[in-house]
Amino acid sequence: MRLVLLALALAVSPLLHAAEEKPAPVTTIADLPSPAGPRALGASFTTAPDGTVWLSWVEASAENLAAAAAKKSSPHQHGAAEPASATAAPKPANTLRFSTFDAAAKTWSAARTIASRPDIPLSSADFPLLAIDGRGTVTAVWTDGRGGALVSSSTDRGATWTSPAPWTRESDGVEKFAFVRLADGRVLAAWLDNRAIKTGTKLQRLYTRILGDSAPDTLVDPSVCDCCQTALTAFPDGGALLAYRGRTTEEVRDIRTARFRGKEWDEPRPLNNDNWRILACPMNGPRLASDGGRVAVAWFTAADNDPRVLASFSPDAGARFLLPLRLDRGKPAGHVDTLILRDGALLVTWLEADGSFWLRRITPDFAADEPVALAPAGTLSVKTNPRVTLLRDYIGGTAPVQFLATFATDSALRTLLVTVPEGDLLTAKGNCDCAPTPDQLVGYPIRGAVAALATDRGTLHIVHEELPGLLFAGTHEFHAAPSVLAAVQLGRRVFGRIEQRNGQWWLFDVRLAAGK
Repeated sequence: MRLVLLALALAVSPLLHAAEEKPAPVTTIADLPSPAGPRALGASFTTAPDGTVWLSWVEASAENLAAAAAKKSSPHQHGAAEPASATAAPKPANTLRFSTFDAAAKTWSAARTIASRPDIPLSSADFPLLAIDGRGTVTAVWTDGRGGALVSSSTDRGATWTSPAPWTRESDGVEKFAFVRLADGRVLAAWLDNRAIKTGTKLQRLYTRILGDSAPDTLVDPSVCDCCQTALTAFPDGGALLAYRGRTTEEVRDIRTARFRGKEWDEPRPLNNDNWRILACPMNGPRLASDGGRVAVAWFTAADNDPRVLASFSPDAGARFLLPLRLDRGKPAGHVDTLILRDGALLVTWLEADGSFWLRRITPDFAADEPVALAPAGTLSVKTNPRVTLLRDYIGGTAPVQFLATFATDSALRTLLVTVPEGDLLTAKGNCDCAPTPDQLVGYPIRGAVAALATDRGTLHIVHEELPGLLFAGTHEFHAAPSVLAAVQLGRRVFGRIEQRNGQWWLFDVRLAAGK
């Protein structure tokens, strides 16, 4: 009888195990109808204070499209001279356009025009950018093809735009802009600048300024790699972090970061000592994202003749970065982008040399999941700079995450809606008792002493050390649930987590320290 029961148990056990196993959570990718016309390039995202995503791009003029088609179908042999024209025709205008995303309907609005001019470049490498400040003013910046850059702005959500004006009159060579909206609503800009050439040096410099501020431009780094894009991300404490590719006299072109503390800049520092020596510009800049004081960074390097895509994480606004993870599939072209989620997970995208476009998730405990193909081989040019932007962050439980991706192909500008089953991924990991539960990943840790209680207002004051990127050292007010206020005592040290809710800081998940 025992043998029969044992045999029955052995037979049923695999069936029960199979029944208990659930399919692995799957990331889904959906093509969205593009608002752009044919031959669009230079796409980028920006997000308004109300969370609306704006997409901008450049469309070739009809004349340029016709000329390209004629050249492709011309019976002339390669290298044959074109007939001379008695009068040079004016250069056709390209058009800078934009659209906004309806998150509820999952559709783009009809495209609208910012400017149509011959000096708007049609390029995947040096494309216009939009920035939106806390008052809703939209600023568009583009290089003019002659070394300068032009600025136009709108105060009516893009209905009308000011006449373009020069970005600066102090330099005849500016490029590779980055913008970020600071916590106070102002916009911080960074760019590469060759104004030092007038003094005899051949090195590009890195400058910053606050849009609309009359103060002189700030020099952050006097020696940077030209042609590589810059990146900015902002912190709740009013500061920001800047990442870019530096350049030494030995032609080492590794990634550097510099911290902006609201009024002044810290000294630049290496992100990771890749020691990539190259005599030309790799045209591959870093990308940043932040959540509170936590920072995600992704970049490309080919040090030691080994091209690779790397990603790292900082828990303290860029003061320290973890040893990077390698994410690529063996032959990357780079052109990375990254997002960071509310639970601390990172999402990184990049191109492989075969023209495929990839996504990889890094878990909150800094381990890489399997890569996901967003577009197959042959879809993108290796010179394309795909961009991503977060549409729906992780909100707890089993909720998914959504982000938008955009990239240009030979025929059209494509936009993707990507859904990552973040909640299910966290739950699946949590079921093995090898990771925190989803709720334990929300917010940022704090420890300090209770300095004041105002139960009638539902608040308390905590005195604490600096929370990098979040709050400077001192005493700050926090909202809390009645149960938290009832449990704490004046002078008692507490441990907990904080997060911003509708612009106010909240304290939760509180534990009392032993003693006082």
